[in-house]
Amino acid sequence: MTDKKILNPQQIEAVRHLGGPLLIIAGAGTGKTTVITERIKYLILKKNILPSQILALTFTEKAAREMEERVDVAMPYGYTQMWISTFHAFCDQILHNDAHAIGLNPGYKLTSETESILLLRQNIFNIGLDLFKPLGNPTKFLDALLTHFSRLKDEDVSPKEYLEWAKKQKPTEETQQYLELAHSYKRYEELKVKEGMMDFSDLISNVLLLFRTRKNILKKYQKQFKFILVDEFQDTNYAQNELAILLAGQDKNITVVADDDQSIYRFRGAAVSNVLQFKKSFPKAKVVTLNNNYRSTQPILDAAYRLIQHNNPNRLEIVEGIDKKLKSHSIAPEKGIEVIHEVRSEDEADKIARTVKELTKKKYQYKDLAILVRANNHAGLIATALQRYRIPFQFLGPGYLFQQEEIKDLIAYLAFLTNLSDSVSLFRILSMDIFNLPYIELNYLLNFAKRKNYSLFEALFDINQSFLKPATQEKLINFREMVKRHLEKSKKKSAGQILYYFLVDSKLFETLNTTNSIEEERRVQNIAKFFDRVKGFETERPDTNIFTLYEWLNLMLQMGDSPKATDIDVKDRNAVNILTVHSSKGLEFKVVFLVNLVADRFPSRERSEKIPLPLGIIKEKIDPNSDFHLEEERRLFYVGMTRAKERLYFTAADYYASAKRPRKISPFVYEALPKLQKQEDAKSHIEQLSLPRILSVYQEKAEKQEKRLSLKLNYITFSNLQMFDICPLHYKAKVIFNLPTPIASVQSFGISIHNTLYNFYKYLKEGNTPSLKKLQEILKEEWITDGYTNKKHEEERFLQGVKILEEFYKTEFKNPTKPLGLEMPFSFVLKNGVKVFGKIDRIDQKSKGIEIIDYKTGVDNPKAKEAHRLQLAMYALAATKVKDNILNRRPEDITLTLHFLEANTKKSMNFKQEDLDKLEDDLIEKIKEIEKSDFQCSKNVLCLNCEYKMLCNSV
Repeated sequence: MTDKKILNPQQIEAVRHLGGPLLIIAGAGTGKTTVITERIKYLILKKNILPSQILALTFTEKAAREMEERVDVAMPYGYTQMWISTFHAFCDQILHNDAHAIGLNPGYKLTSETESILLLRQNIFNIGLDLFKPLGNPTKFLDALLTHFSRLKDEDVSPKEYLEWAKKQKPTEETQQYLELAHSYKRYEELKVKEGMMDFSDLISNVLLLFRTRKNILKKYQKQFKFILVDEFQDTNYAQNELAILLAGQDKNITVVADDDQSIYRFRGAAVSNVLQFKKSFPKAKVVTLNNNYRSTQPILDAAYRLIQHNNPNRLEIVEGIDKKLKSHSIAPEKGIEVIHEVRSEDEADKIARTVKELTKKKYQYKDLAILVRANNHAGLIATALQRYRIPFQFLGPGYLFQQEEIKDLIAYLAFLTNLSDSVSLFRILSMDIFNLPYIELNYLLNFAKRKNYSLFEALFDINQSFLKPATQEKLINFREMVKRHLEKSKKKSAGQILYYFLVDSKLFETLNTTNSIEEERRVQNIAKFFDRVKGFETERPDTNIFTLYEWLNLMLQMGDSPKATDIDVKDRNAVNILTVHSSKGLEFKVVFLVNLVADRFPSRERSEKIPLPLGIIKEKIDPNSDFHLEEERRLFYVGMTRAKERLYFTAADYYASAKRPRKISPFVYEALPKLQKQEDAKSHIEQLSLPRILSVYQEKAEKQEKRLSLKLNYITFSNLQMFDICPLHYKAKVIFNLPTPIASVQSFGISIHNTLYNFYKYLKEGNTPSLKKLQEILKEEWITDGYTNKKHEEERFLQGVKILEEFYKTEFKNPTKPLGLEMPFSFVLKNGVKVFGKIDRIDQKSKGIEIIDYKTGVDNPKAKEAHRLQLAMYALAATKVKDNILNRRPEDITLTLHFLEANTKKSMNFKQEDLDKLEDDLIEKIKEIEKSDFQCSKNVLCLNCEYKMLCNSV
């Protein structure tokens, strides 16, 4: 059965373990999948265990498929049901059989994250939220709430437990938040039961509830599954561990395969403590350590071992007193780890590309090489360098369906049909290759629409213009008529049918019929997968139209929730592989480049949960003194290192993007290579070596910049400068192209309050007697209804506006003073000739000088401190520059105040002349920066909700 020649003694010991708990500690490259497959085969063929009596649980569907395929090949004959699946798929099957036993509908609907968010969104005012439902943006915490509830499920915390815990806490502001969350958690769970819905975290928690409350059902499954195997045990969370322990029962025939040094999914709830605590759950468990590595050379393994020891004592090696140092059985020539350290990130990318070129001239093919990045957005410069050297490459891992270019085009068309004023989406559609419209003429059309104050679609009805060639005019007329047909059909046809008409009428469908490359095939399969998702959505909701479908898709985009795109097997394609370290888990390559190895990139910065779980309710056994994030990052680095079979490169640079200070080399580099010479010495040496190459990079950029149309700014405003600092691409779309976007509720609310205060003070200046009743009447007159989630949201926001104005009236009108100026526009010219425009909300007379007041309808955000200072400084500069009776003051005679209306608090500042002189110089430098910008997306945290994301490939 088992050939001793292919299994080493430790592997044989694990395969032939007879009964009782078994912990297999399988280091990287030690053949754990072979051991699991052979153990299943051994139990069936030698111990006469029926396939249906073996339960094998994995962490991912991909792992389950691979295990099933291996067992299929290993077995000499076919078999009936064998339970090889993920935890979630296993629980789904159990609940479809037995959910009725705990009062749940066995025909429940399993929801995606977006569908769960949609349910929360529709019931946001019905689940007891207050603190986590800010009226300015009631859906702000939806994703955080869902994550919080899911993490509670990971920790096996029921709504009842959470509520009981919260009620016992001493009343503080923090515990009041948790009490609100506990009530909302309970109501959300009740809502899902009422709607017959479950999400993925419910699958585990409901099976735990089933097994704990219905012992007869638990015994049925314990009796059925004689042997339980759990792969990648280090990636299980607390609840999954509890499920495995319950299933093991009295026989405790449970085998877990784990490597605590490769636990890299804590952000998804994985608990490495499950591995560390296994012997406490099963004191008589046998431990077998696999440390014969069949992948990497010894120098690579030794360096990885030096690195991971820095996670001591929180490692099995220490806890169990075992030897986890891997021993190489590789026959490849041994090479030490090679370090590439350059000055600029462009140099690093260039050096990687040139090294790839050299390696592939000798013994390696492109497909033997992998470039591992910590995050997807770190790959851009490297991909560009590979292109420059004409090196074929591919991004491994499918990415997300709704982020693929061909799918964003279809979503953009749907967005446009639901809002004909959406010029952003229409511009994307007209730019598609299929319509073959000259870009320069599209640009002219966009500017024509801007001059005429048209939306881009309105401009299509006035295209008899000299700047459009007759052929272009004809194409635009055809497009316009196609849109009119589709709008008419949308009254009776489903959204999926309308999108299909678009494929056919645009001739896009014809291009899908001919695929001459892997990329074209991937594109076609993505479109097919998208239509399949649309069909599924429409089946569940028979009344679906273009509006309901777009609302669902838009929510999925906002939440970052998307099915995986098609991942065509490209193993045979001879191309360099670029992938994240997380995606590399389970893979191996002859040559690996670990790149961008500097502080804040690898290790990355820790990002805390928006609504963290209270420590008092977490059941995972954790060491409070441990640096969990750094240890997880170190394990991820270890995973990256152990993907390499023959050669491993560490690469880094001093400067990334527009950083002015050099980055420190990642501490992980020095932990793996303690004898590496000091960074300062390496840097000075490399700067001398790379100087000609640095100059050549700048020369290449200069040539490219000469081809670009230069931007010349004539004016600036504070809001435009702030927009550029947040995202240059957003600035380009809003300020340069002036693409219109629909109004949001925050804007409607802010404008309503501003206009109300303006008209009320105007009423006062006209000699009238102020009253609260009059203030409320003006609010009703000035109220803007656009952009709110629903009528209830608008009503609650209006009541908040009433409350804000009541508090404002109480404090500001005890001794009312007539303002000197209201909504006062200003402009002045900087030393470089550029104009600065703005508008001041209110100017009051002070005993000495004036007070400039700006209203903020939100709360004082500490993160906006610099932006607030810049805004008030620009107002102060205006007051010294503008020759006006009200302004035209010295800096010492000007007080500048931000009035935060929601909290009814104020923040005042004063500036000196030298502050304003410096500001003017800074503004001139900022103007130069904008004029030289290539307006790339900043990949800001605000990108997911950006109204221009249809133009952006970073979202």
